[in-house]
Amino acid sequence: MLNLAGVTGKNRFLDRTILLGISSAIMGGSIRVVKNATHRLRPNGENSVSFPSGHTATAFMGAEFLAQEYSGKSVWYGVAGYTVAAGTGIFRVYNRDHWFSDIVAGAGFGILSVKAAYFIYPYMRDFLTAKGKNGKSAMIMPTYQDGVVGFNFALQL
Repeated sequence: MLNLAGVTGKNRFLDRTILLGISSAIMGGSIRVVKNATHRLRPNGENSVSFPSGHTATAFMGAEFLAQEYSGKSVWYGVAGYTVAAGTGIFRVYNRDHWFSDIVAGAGFGILSVKAAYFIYPYMRDFLTAKGKNGKSAMIMPTYQDGVVGFNFALQL
């Protein structure tokens, strides 16, 4: 949306998209592993996947991403993102979907996933796009077969 409004981020559109995808994969994977390992009962007794809060993690991932990309333009992008994220966490507790510790952990997972993506991505990009003496090219292609989403990766050495 900010691109449509003419607001540019710190990185190019493609890099931002990849960074957000990496962040999402890190956050989603780590949340799923911890939820399945802890089996914490929700306050409303609905199921045993309360810890950590995935909704809160997603909201804080988005807030941190806004802060990383657009804080150079205006600090208010990050403030708005974190306000919405905090509201998401508060309402998860208010509606008895999570314990307070679930949303604190979710916020941590969301923020750290973006930090990790911004740390990892330059190395990934350099590895995939570097050209040596013989030249090197790489291709990542999304796939979908029999209801399973995946990626194919090819690297010419």
